[in-house]
Amino acid sequence: MATAAHRPGAGPVRAVIFDMDGVLTDSEPFYHEAHNLVLGELGLALSEEENRQILGTTVEHSWRWIAQRFQLPGPLDGWLARYDRAVIEVLSAKAQPSPGLYRLLELLEARRLPLGLASSSQASWVRAILQKLGVEERFKVVISGEMVAHGKPAPDIYLLVARGLGVEPQGCLVFEDTPVGISAARAAGMQVVAVETPSTAGMDLSQAHHVVSSLARFDPAWLEGGA
Repeated sequence: MATAAHRPGAGPVRAVIFDMDGVLTDSEPFYHEAHNLVLGELGLALSEEENRQILGTTVEHSWRWIAQRFQLPGPLDGWLARYDRAVIEVLSAKAQPSPGLYRLLELLEARRLPLGLASSSQASWVRAILQKLGVEERFKVVISGEMVAHGKPAPDIYLLVARGLGVEPQGCLVFEDTPVGISAARAAGMQVVAVETPSTAGMDLSQAHHVVSSLARFDPAWLEGGA
């Protein structure tokens, strides 16, 4: 399935920026698994619905929410350190490329479009996923959540990637999978393709300019803009 919303005045795409979680790989279930590996030390567990409430946010925001929800003892930094170890362990073992990822990257590279990555995740997780997928060298600019003062839905991370790529925001096309991420890219003035995933099923992706059921359904004509 692919749907599109007209964007008057949009010009040809000059750079492409990917979110990571849910786009390069369906990693959201792994973060949920890691949450519960850590919480399981206290006999606690985060439900699917609770996990959906923190999708697309920074790790600090997520764990502040979790700490308040479960009234966790001790400083937040301790829980973040445990979670970091759990996430890297799970991602390094289980991350797999999203359907159509490699073919899409080849298409974009054949058109000489520079690629950037804008992830709310922290740098160590970004490295773990890029290494597992074997795509580290394909992204000219990689920005992680701790590198910006304001996370998504603020546009900061997308504007920073665009600056690094040397492309004006209106010339960027973004792949996202959550309403929070879509809002960030729209606020930056960029075109957005929303990718549906099992983790975001039922979420409102209507603010994206295009919605696809997988990366394999991307229409290259959208790179011309205004579609």
